[in-house]
Amino acid sequence: MGGGSKEQKQTTTYELSPEQRQLMNLAMPGVTSFAASVPKQYPGSTIAGFDPSQVAGQEEALRASGRQNALAGLGSGTTAEWLNSRALDVQNDPIVQGSIDAATRPLYENLERKALPGIRDSAERTNNFGSSRQGIAEGLAIGETGKAAGDVGSKIASDAYATKVNAQLKALGLLPQTQATQPVGAYTESGVGDVRQGMTQSLLSENVNKYMYDQLAPFLQSKEIMAMLSGIPGGSTTTTATMPQQNKLLGALGGAASGASLGSMFGPMGMGVGGGLGALLSFLG
Repeated sequence: MGGGSKEQKQTTTYELSPEQRQLMNLAMPGVTSFAASVPKQYPGSTIAGFDPSQVAGQEEALRASGRQNALAGLGSGTTAEWLNSRALDVQNDPIVQGSIDAATRPLYENLERKALPGIRDSAERTNNFGSSRQGIAEGLAIGETGKAAGDVGSKIASDAYATKVNAQLKALGLLPQTQATQPVGAYTESGVGDVRQGMTQSLLSENVNKYMYDQLAPFLQSKEIMAMLSGIPGGSTTTTATMPQQNKLLGALGGAASGASLGSMFGPMGMGVGGGLGALLSFLG
């Protein structure tokens, strides 16, 4: 007997203005085309390879590292040599010994050619030849010559030793700088290669951007066109509502009750007539 009521429904529709519709028609082909395909990747690598100058610089740096190791070995060997006690023995140095011989030779030549002959000549003239006085004079001359030769030799050996030590110490002190200068050419060559590679990478990146832009350009254009739709007024909004349908039987019962209530004001007879009229009017809507 009873029937349920239907829910109320409301629909809102936005209608584009003619101007908005025109822009939408212009944008949709680009959007449709973009949705139907996937952008392609750039064919090939997007990273620039080493420039020939960089490769040459790297090879030169490797060769320089060998020279650096060799210099380090020499420096280590020199240090070990000068820490050895044999380095203090300048008598075993033929160069130093030659310098000593050259410096003391005139002293001995003067002794043999002038001093001793002079003492002997004086001894003969004074009838002291072969005497102890002659022997003492010759001994003093020989001793003085030996002493002078020793002083000269010691001075030469000391100076030579100091010179060699200073030279070795300077060489050791300059060894780090000497090592550091070995790959200078390699650094210069590699630096030029870095600049060239940077330019190559920039050109490659430009080509990649152009390649991708050519694929995305239609969609980007459509995207910008669609972004302008919201800035154009003129669209209209339509709202449609569907009201629930009323149950006629329940309405008739409600009308009868209302009519009966009204008819009660006229007594028992009025209640029957009022209820019937109320029900009939409600059923007929």
